[in-house]
Amino acid sequence: MASRQVFLKDLKVADLKRELEERECETTGKKADLKNRLKEALENEGWLQKQMDGKFGEIENKLVTVRRRIQNKFLEVERKIATLSLGSEEQQQVVNTALKSPGSDIDRLSQVELSTKANGWSLAEKATALTLALRGDATDILQTLSLEEQEDYHQLVRHLEMRYGQSHPRACLPLAVEEPLSESSESLQEFEADIARLVRLAYSSTPENVMERLAVQAFLDGLRDTETRQALTLARLSKLVDALARAFGIRSC
Repeated sequence: MASRQVFLKDLKVADLKRELEERECETTGKKADLKNRLKEALENEGWLQKQMDGKFGEIENKLVTVRRRIQNKFLEVERKIATLSLGSEEQQQVVNTALKSPGSDIDRLSQVELSTKANGWSLAEKATALTLALRGDATDILQTLSLEEQEDYHQLVRHLEMRYGQSHPRACLPLAVEEPLSESSESLQEFEADIARLVRLAYSSTPENVMERLAVQAFLDGLRDTETRQALTLARLSKLVDALARAFGIRSC
């Protein structure tokens, strides 16, 4: 508090106005009025910082819980895989190759498809096999999906394709956007995945449709490109995955 008083005391009128302008506060009035206004703005910033620190602490705790759930999910999937009817020894070898071979997650998707044809798996069994086959960053996708979507093979594939660009035309295929659209240097797909994960963690008890709208709004707020943001806002999209697809389409034009 003392350091703040010294800071305000040393500021001239021009400095006070500049500080207020940066905070989008009114800059009219006498020097005493400007000081009081800036003091109030600084106090509000401190309160907001405390609120944000508390929220990030909650999210951190939820991330720990989610990691444990994912670990339990993998154990459950492994047990389920062990009970599947895998057919002949040759077919068993195909499955092992699909689940253990190195390579990209899109490669593993193709391998799971081959294993499915060899073993006649159902869609539910395909979803289980694909979940178990995911490695590295691709496992983050599981944190962005509801339990129903995790068990839906088509939803899993769709989110994988959206993350890695497989379902888009060649013009839309740069997997890392050359000119970052979010406030940081991360790619558009990574930004979308982070938004989905954090919104699901922060609003876990919120209805799915409300959670999707919150995620879409957070995605729009994080875009630097004004034209892209305006176009997505006018589109009134209700799902985050659709916002990502539309953003790719706009960037390719």
